[in-house]
Amino acid sequence: MSRGKFLSLEEARETGAFKQFCKEHPSEADRDRFLKLLSAMSQGVLEEPETSQPDRAAGSSGTRTRRGT
Repeated sequence: MSRGKFLSLEEARETGAFKQFCKEHPSEADRDRFLKLLSAMSQGVLEEPETSQPDRAAGSSGTRTRRGT
């Protein structure tokens, strides 16, 4: 397999060169933001209020009817 300028993830998997792949592709993620999101997902905690209001659908049965019926 010919190698271009950077090691691809597929090549890293095949050859086991994960350290080289990580050096060539540094993370641009926000670690603190990721950990906060992961914590919220694992605990089931919402930081923002729900987007839909339960009382707004008071007259709805929650089912949809096909057009033309």
